[in-house]
Amino acid sequence: MIIAIDGPAGAGKSTISRLLAERLGFVRIDTGALYRAVALAATRRGLPVEASDALGDLVRGLDLTLTPDGIRLGDEDVSTAIRTPEISLAASRYSAVPAVRDGLMDLQRRLGRTNDAVMDGRDIGTVVFPDADAKIYLTASADERARRRHRELEASGHAADFAVVLHEIEARDHQDMTRAIAPLRQAEDAVVVDATTLDIHGAVEACLRVVEAARGR
Repeated sequence: MIIAIDGPAGAGKSTISRLLAERLGFVRIDTGALYRAVALAATRRGLPVEASDALGDLVRGLDLTLTPDGIRLGDEDVSTAIRTPEISLAASRYSAVPAVRDGLMDLQRRLGRTNDAVMDGRDIGTVVFPDADAKIYLTASADERARRRHRELEASGHAADFAVVLHEIEARDHQDMTRAIAPLRQAEDAVVVDATTLDIHGAVEACLRVVEAARGR
């Protein structure tokens, strides 16, 4: 069974998909982490988004490993390094490059077909697995997503201005929703879970009800 969870940055996809997978006994596949890791590797090598051929070679040569706690790039745990605001915006730009998407698409589909899986990202239900058994569009208001991100940054010791965080969230939304290739959008058969006023437990329970309804069908 494949459960696709799509939605904008900061909606809680990572945490909610992880907890949902634990409840169901499924494997959780964080596709966003794959794109972020590619963005990190590309920026480290100074590759611009226009360098399509070089980016394709980069993706094919990367040693990416998803772990229960994050992701490794070769022998390096980059779980924290890929979560900076700079890499978040870079991931949106690099993910629009066809060579990057094609390379990671194959990997995502192989991972998804191996086990019962919860996959979260921005185009899982629309592009990667349009025939997913259950599709959820997880969202929240931009203000609420910015507040959550602001709290995360301060908790990790990073000074952050709320207005700047909100601007970055809105900029990421615009990039994701207007890119030419596989833009962020709600699949026609996806169920919307608006987590603006839900805590983590409430959001997980709402998603679980969607999955149970899909199992019933």
